[in-house]
Amino acid sequence: MDDPVDSLVELEGNLRDIERANRFFGGIAPIARVVRRSGARSLLDVGCGAADVSRALAQRARRWGRSLHVTCLDRSDQMLAIAAERGGGFTFVCGDATALPFADGSVDVAMCSLVLHHFSPEAAVRMLRELRRVSRLTPLVCDLRRSRFAYIATRAFTLLFSRNRLTRNDAPVSVLRSYTPAEARELATAAGWRAPQVQIERWFRMTLSDDGV
Repeated sequence: MDDPVDSLVELEGNLRDIERANRFFGGIAPIARVVRRSGARSLLDVGCGAADVSRALAQRARRWGRSLHVTCLDRSDQMLAIAAERGGGFTFVCGDATALPFADGSVDVAMCSLVLHHFSPEAAVRMLRELRRVSRLTPLVCDLRRSRFAYIATRAFTLLFSRNRLTRNDAPVSVLRSYTPAEARELATAAGWRAPQVQIERWFRMTLSDDGV
């Protein structure tokens, strides 16, 4: 997932698996909770993948009686092409999560979903610093929580319910590379977040926000 793939069909299958996991295993509700509480009307989705989270958030915002202007950023042209094809009326930008091409405080919420574990601690601090810099209200991270049980459960689930080679390889590896809640809070503190808050979520996930939002 971190590098271009040879088969777009295989990549699209992997992204559909991620979308199903987000829908059924807590990848949307925790983010929607923070976005709604914050009153955000603009959102930057960093490492957007197929932009399934952004589409779900935009749909929920309409139910709340609120419009949500969404910008999706990814470093992969392949990902952005797939996301744009699926629609949503969003702005799509190719860029680096550790050097966001946006001004300070230019969006209400800059968020990333299932992205943090792709970065080494040093790079993660750079990305979190950028999320804080461009966010007017709060940066927001939703990611996996590392544990032995999470690894075993994820490996079993992917073997039973997915035939996609990328999914079967990447999902368990992602758990191994993910951070614990304490580690995530330390990274956010090192990145200059004012009052990082970690919320433990179901299905081996966590959300990280700033200023108690």
